[in-house]
Amino acid sequence: MADQVLKSAKITFIMPEGDDKDDNTAVTVAVSTKFNNQFDLTLASKVNFANNDTWEDTGDKSYTYALDFSPVSLSQISNEVKTHIHISPNGNDTVKFGYLLSLIFDDGDPNTAVAELTQRRDNITLSQDNRDFSS
Repeated sequence: MADQVLKSAKITFIMPEGDDKDDNTAVTVAVSTKFNNQFDLTLASKVNFANNDTWEDTGDKSYTYALDFSPVSLSQISNEVKTHIHISPNGNDTVKFGYLLSLIFDDGDPNTAVAELTQRRDNITLSQDNRDFSS
C-alpha cells in the first residue's frame, strides 16, 4: 500500500459579527509540522492574498482559499500541525475571525479512503498592532 500524499490544502476564514477585514489588508498563511521531531516542514502556504477582498462581518460569511502545498506524505507529519497567520494592513484594520484548515491526503488507490486532517480555531483578533497568530 502506497503512503498517502498531500493532494489538497485549503483554509476557510469564518467571520463572526465584530470587525471585518478591509479590502487592502493582505493575508499570509503558513502551515508546518515537525519533521523527524527536529525542524519545521512546510506543508502548505499562501503569501499576500485576499488584499482585494473585504471579509464581511455579518455573522454568516466565510471565505475559502486554496493553499499552495508540497506533496508531503502523511507518515511524515507529526501530531503537531502549526498554522501561522499574518496580516499586512494598509493603515488601521482590526479583523475578528475563526478558521478551518483542511489538508486532504490520498494514495491514488480508489479502494482506500482519503485522509483529512483538520484544524479549527475561533475568537482570533488581529490588527495593525497585533499582526500575527500562531496555533
